[in-house]
Amino acid sequence: MSESDPSTDPESFDNRSFMARFLAGEYGLATTYWVLYFVGCGIFFVLGSRAVDNEQWISYLIIAAAMLAYTVILIIGIRAAYKGPQLWKVMSRTSSVFMIINILAGITTLGFIY
Repeated sequence: MSESDPSTDPESFDNRSFMARFLAGEYGLATTYWVLYFVGCGIFFVLGSRAVDNEQWISYLIIAAAMLAYTVILIIGIRAAYKGPQLWKVMSRTSSVFMIINILAGITTLGFIY
């Protein structure tokens, strides 16, 4: 082995944190945005379920509006980052899936109402 072998060169290892590499897009566009989306959806589910359980309807509507705004921001981010062919097809499918999941998450948070 030579000194320039990348597997033994200590400078070849990326010392950045997972979050820095994740936000830089090193894990791929789809992985990055789906992880970010499901983190947001999980937070919405927990906070929304608590608000519904405590009958705090104004808080629930604010949380639901924040989730929809978060989804729009993610879709805009996908549009900015996607460089492949047929952007309209990718955007329509992605936004449709996001909205369906938002509706399902909203229905599940309202599951505390009998």
